[in-house]
Amino acid sequence: MNSDLTGSVANTELPGWQQKILVHIDQRIAKVFIADDPDGLLVEESLQQALLAKGLELHFYEDSIALRYFLEHKIRPQQAACVISNDSDQFNPEAIAYDILQQSARLSLSLGDCFPQLSYAVLKALQAEELNSLDNALCEYTPGDLNESASSDFVLRHVFKIAPEIVQTSSDLLRALLRLHYRDIELPDVLKARLVALLKRRKQFQHWPLEEIVAQKKSFFAFLQKHWSGYVHEVIESQGLGVKEPASVYQVNTELEDKVVLPFGHDDVRVYIDNLFLEGYLTPIEILEPDRLIGHWCLVGVLQDPDKEQQKRFDGLVKLCDETLPCIDDRHQHWQQFAYRWAELSARYHLNSQNKKADAEVYQALQQRIDDSFSQWLLAKYAGLHNHPPVPPVMLHHVPRVMAREIENDQAAKVALILIDGLALDQWITAREKLSEQQFTEASVFAWVPTVTSVSRQALFSAKAPYQFAKTIATTSSEPKAWQQFWMDHGLDKSQVHYEKGLGTDDIDALIDRLSDRRFRAVGLVINTVDDMMHGMLLGAPGMHNQVNLWAESGYLDKLLDALLSNGFSIHVTSDHGNVEAVGSGKVNEGAIAESRGERTRVYETETLRGSISIESVEVVDWPQTGLPNDYWPKVMKGREAFVSKGEKIVGHGGIAIEEVIVPYITINREVNE
Repeated sequence: MNSDLTGSVANTELPGWQQKILVHIDQRIAKVFIADDPDGLLVEESLQQALLAKGLELHFYEDSIALRYFLEHKIRPQQAACVISNDSDQFNPEAIAYDILQQSARLSLSLGDCFPQLSYAVLKALQAEELNSLDNALCEYTPGDLNESASSDFVLRHVFKIAPEIVQTSSDLLRALLRLHYRDIELPDVLKARLVALLKRRKQFQHWPLEEIVAQKKSFFAFLQKHWSGYVHEVIESQGLGVKEPASVYQVNTELEDKVVLPFGHDDVRVYIDNLFLEGYLTPIEILEPDRLIGHWCLVGVLQDPDKEQQKRFDGLVKLCDETLPCIDDRHQHWQQFAYRWAELSARYHLNSQNKKADAEVYQALQQRIDDSFSQWLLAKYAGLHNHPPVPPVMLHHVPRVMAREIENDQAAKVALILIDGLALDQWITAREKLSEQQFTEASVFAWVPTVTSVSRQALFSAKAPYQFAKTIATTSSEPKAWQQFWMDHGLDKSQVHYEKGLGTDDIDALIDRLSDRRFRAVGLVINTVDDMMHGMLLGAPGMHNQVNLWAESGYLDKLLDALLSNGFSIHVTSDHGNVEAVGSGKVNEGAIAESRGERTRVYETETLRGSISIESVEVVDWPQTGLPNDYWPKVMKGREAFVSKGEKIVGHGGIAIEEVIVPYITINREVNE
């Protein structure tokens, strides 16, 4: 660690590499620290929590204007301390204003200092959170200095839990790849290459498409799907269940892969297969007389009659959500992954008009557990989310920065942002099933709290935290200007930037004609249809799903996506917030005290004013001022109640339910779809 600083003792519960960093940050020496951090070490969540616990705010440097605003509005008024993380590979630290440099202490952070035993090429490829597992393994096994190959093997074994030397059978390999792809873990390229090279040495894998199924999650699940029919056919034949299946049901078309037999029934593999069908990674197949397989586990991947199929999916998803509900110590990625499981269950539940009373009780009890767990986690961990760098995006305001990197890396690139105002993740699941076969890459991001349009949508189009647009936080009228300014700051001309809102039920052909302007390189579009459905919806969540389903069937979104791809755009689709069905807990009598009165949020000018309002509902939370202006103090709902007449049912937003906060983030790449 290149620093002359000495100081406070680090938290001994933290991994050793984090302690090496914290020991150099002593507020007796300075209030502002500038850390040259080309390896992004300060991204790690537990390290950020440790900094916050020491009273240090964290800011990732991207430009001098944003930095000065952060210091003037968030640090100096509170006489707080902060650490400024600067990726010195991208931004010259000497470009930071001279007066800020003069008042700051300097740190130099590097992977080489934290992990001197291992190859830098391997270390650089890892995510910050993976360094904790690596640190623990190095302490336990003390392997000494390792070259790149040995470093790769050590990391594969101890960080990703893949020991290539014991992957000897088909079930060994399937288990290893299922552990990776099911958990949304992508191996770095250097490790993919090493693993494929080691596996190719074994004759038993010579017919496996190793490069594709190791490198790409979609290719791996397509590989499993292709071989599932053959497995079901073998079960039918081996058990003498009669009724000869047509060859097309189980035939594998790839010549080399004809020789590959996948052991789906092996205990180490089977444990994953149920979940893959429940969550939609694999699609159940159709066979003759599926009831022949009753009692056999593989029925999970076979279509039954609609009623049985619906109940099978519901029961399975309830069990899966119950077993995988994250806890307060889990990372944000766990909640993002869980949110898709819950969305799959919610979409199917709300679209089923024949839900049994017992199923409704089970669903509502699970929903209550999720509300309680998510609100506890959010209050504990939300403050650190906006401190993550933009790639991969964690919060909405990161998305334009991801798009900007496409423009910076390719002078011919064109990017489009489609904001479907108010679309919840479960409603995306409903809409997705009506879209053409696009090559979606599905993920999610966190909205800004309170989850209202003027806060969260404005953060998206400005690529800023809300405290940076304090003067316009109550309106969206500045969005076009903010969108244009962002792209001009990233090198585009005003004529190359386009913004439109009020879309969704307008003339799609006229919109496509406007978007065909060859000058456009950054397009921002706001589809208001879902938000319009929400306000005044009398049929609750089922009504929302039915309306979203009908809108998706209309073909508007399909035509828009096709047109943008045809015009050379890569596409980013997201939402500013979701929505929930809620019941009124009673209107709040507060006169003119509240600055903003939403259905699930109230905002006050000072903390004192907020504290003076007493609300009976146990679901009301005084939300911390994370990323918000100094005169913006919200109360938000954490469960399923609203600030409307007692007993009144609405569909609204503004609170911190998982459906409101974690929103879809879908990318569609032009090259992939060609």
